[in-house]
Amino acid sequence: MKIGFWNVRGFNRPLKHNGVAHLIKNNRLCLLGILETKLTTSAIARIINRTFPGWCQTNNFDVIAGGRILIIWNPAVIDPVPKDISPQVIHCRAKNKSSQLSFYISFTYDLYTVVHRRSMWEKLLELGQPMNMPWLILGDFNCVKSPTEKQLGATPTWYELKDFADCCLSLGLNDAPTTGCYFTWYSNNESNSVWCKLDRPKPFRFFNMWADHQDFMATVENGWNLNVDGTAQFCLCRKLKALKGHLNAFNNLHFSHISVRAKDTDLALQDAQIQLESNPENATIRDSVRELRKKAVFLAEAERHFYYQKAKLHFLKMGIGTRNSSMIW
Repeated sequence: MKIGFWNVRGFNRPLKHNGVAHLIKNNRLCLLGILETKLTTSAIARIINRTFPGWCQTNNFDVIAGGRILIIWNPAVIDPVPKDISPQVIHCRAKNKSSQLSFYISFTYDLYTVVHRRSMWEKLLELGQPMNMPWLILGDFNCVKSPTEKQLGATPTWYELKDFADCCLSLGLNDAPTTGCYFTWYSNNESNSVWCKLDRPKPFRFFNMWADHQDFMATVENGWNLNVDGTAQFCLCRKLKALKGHLNAFNNLHFSHISVRAKDTDLALQDAQIQLESNPENATIRDSVRELRKKAVFLAEAERHFYYQKAKLHFLKMGIGTRNSSMIW
């Protein structure tokens, strides 16, 4: 079973109809979200009947103008039932008719401003609270989660980055792995082009240096103490996803740019030691030197563990060693 989406930027030309048909055929899709069709319900019905005979469709054209989200599917393979249709999200409960696997799927097409998008983040948070099955979210969020995911154009603001990241963290969402070009969206404007990465593949990696921090176990407990209903396997999956979000936030707070942190702390320690040499009776400076020394040693050890772990990963990728290697993670 394969599912996809495409922002077609207008679905009124036969060339686009054929493009979508080829996408479905070449990738054997059974369900496709089509964004920004710019058509009406009656026009879409004619296109579906002519180009995709036997397929079903639903849309949100009645709640927002512009033909924003259209979902089409093969009813012989999958049965999606719309549970919530709003201007920026269509949320469905779907069942694979072959495996009988049920899951939730949401197609999003977000509005263009930070303020208007907040209602979409709130909608996703509302939909995700009673979630007790696998959940897939696809679409065009019209924003990125990191400045590195955008090239040219206006720099994304802190507010839009934070809204996106907070929503993903609260729901324990994982980025879907992708292949192909790094930037997946282009503004199609020759005079003022903008490139963005609208998917965010980022594999999770556990860093050994985390375990040495005094707050590590508390962070793990907070991430693991999530009340989840469902099968044991589903509960385990949801808890691991929640824990991943907590550990990523923990890493950003205490260990991001570890080499810079270690260097800055070492320089601060040197400055404090110089001040203490000039004023050895100052208790405040003595305490500062003591704390900075502990922090400098901790960060230096963390940096060493970080590069040691990365070096082992590099050796594994290069195929160095045998199955009897003593390399331990």
